[in-house]
Amino acid sequence: MVRRPLWIAAAACVAVIGVAAVIVWISVTPGSSWSPLSSGALSSSGPSPSSSLSLAPGGGARGYQHGSVTEHGDVYPFAVYVPSSLRAGSAAPLVVVLHGCATTADQMAAATRFDVLAERDRFIVLYPDVDGVDASSYGRCWKGIWSPDLEGRGVGDAGAIVDMTHGVMRRWHADPGRVYAIGMSSGGYETSILGAYYPDVFAAIGVHSGAPYLGAEPGCLPAGAGSGALADDALTAMGARARVMPVIVIHGDVDPSVPYRCGEQVIAQWLGADDVVLGRGHRRGVADPAGSVRDGAVAGGHRYTVRSYFDGSGCVVAELLTVHGMGHYWSGGSADIGSARYSDPRGPSAAAVAWTFFSRWGLSGPLGGCGRGG
Repeated sequence: MVRRPLWIAAAACVAVIGVAAVIVWISVTPGSSWSPLSSGALSSSGPSPSSSLSLAPGGGARGYQHGSVTEHGDVYPFAVYVPSSLRAGSAAPLVVVLHGCATTADQMAAATRFDVLAERDRFIVLYPDVDGVDASSYGRCWKGIWSPDLEGRGVGDAGAIVDMTHGVMRRWHADPGRVYAIGMSSGGYETSILGAYYPDVFAAIGVHSGAPYLGAEPGCLPAGAGSGALADDALTAMGARARVMPVIVIHGDVDPSVPYRCGEQVIAQWLGADDVVLGRGHRRGVADPAGSVRDGAVAGGHRYTVRSYFDGSGCVVAELLTVHGMGHYWSGGSADIGSARYSDPRGPSAAAVAWTFFSRWGLSGPLGGCGRGG
């Protein structure tokens, strides 16, 4: 591999604070088989038939719950929110939400308020957490930010997250064609890895204050560096599974921890990769590399700019939400005093914007007609 000059985040990712009640414990143990709770076939990236999902006695089927998965001997906790509004037997979408450094799954749930949207729109939310090594030695950061060479398909944090994802899909009959991932800071780095290695699992991804996938190298490219190799990195990881990967990027333009250009590089990476994939299928690529722009403002809060990129069919394949004057925070998060230090409620709701973007896409392509973005 040719080593490229990189910028690596020196500051730890932000934490978010909150407490949620434990309703049930789900455990995934090695050496037995996944319970056949869903008749739908999972993708070939699914868990081995020799693992198992079990519920503690008295556990409910709805609400906020906890569990764990074991990946090569490492135990990863997680939380999952199953809305009470979920209809029995329905195949619900699933959104995987990854926290940043110095943060837990419960804190991420409290700060982002994804559960409120999930209750309204009937989708499931999975909040993965790091293993003991990441927690004790690396500030609760995902390996994607400090050692992406340990990540890959079926290994590392990425493999554990996908095992969690498949377990939740099977237990609650989630729609395998509508699974999405979004992460904040180190979780954004990890989400870029998930998009590259698991395009057959995640229909679309969101990167909030994160960086592109750079193979085994951490960080993002320095200012002024060419971005031509970014698409090649993503396509190499996707391999024969390569497909158009819709992406939404959210970033504050005065972020002191992960520079704004890192978010711009995420957009450049996936627009470049998508163009190649579309070209292979003899389809029109991104219609306007500059995208279309609209500006807005939150009452009493931040101004923002949304830049939307359309494929040749008029579908919004990528979106960049720039929050002006915002630092390293989750945009539009909880205003609760416990989360105020780590989320900025003065920005547009990142959860709402991401869900709106995700809901337009499935693994098979756009869902319904394509309208102009924003």
